[in-house]
Amino acid sequence: MQLKARRNLIQAGALLACLPASVFASDQSKGPEIGSAIGWSQVKLLNDDILKSSQLKGQVLVTYFWASWCPFCAQQTPEIEKLSASFQGRGLYVLGVSIDKDVLAAKAHLLKNRYAFPSTWLDPQSKSELKKPAAVPVVMVYNKVGQLVQIEKGQMFPEDVQALSRWI
Repeated sequence: MQLKARRNLIQAGALLACLPASVFASDQSKGPEIGSAIGWSQVKLLNDDILKSSQLKGQVLVTYFWASWCPFCAQQTPEIEKLSASFQGRGLYVLGVSIDKDVLAAKAHLLKNRYAFPSTWLDPQSKSELKKPAAVPVVMVYNKVGQLVQIEKGQMFPEDVQALSRWI
């Protein structure tokens, strides 16, 4: 039994060693801080619709930064999809933000996996309003008055994703 536990610890250590140092950085100056307001006025969604932040008044906004190549996102995104589907039209809006370098990769990933939550792409034009996180996945939750109330960096457990609905 001790051999198995030791092997698990070694594997976990090896995984942590592979993560970029930016995952462990606590520099808050690179992104929004708790209590700050939604930092964008409008974004173009991947389906070409325009989403204005003013449309979200009175709703909780869950902003989910992801990438098609991210293995942690591959595990978390189905839970984000469930959250979006469960609370659609009930006071919680999920906005995916792809950081893929190619917009076609982002669109293909959503289509292939049948993800329906609205997503935008972090293109050069939107970078001034939507700040690219140092690593993905990242979840940011804005309350009904548009203030940032929660930031989660890294993969979340499924029950923690579903618990984001507590902000409604």
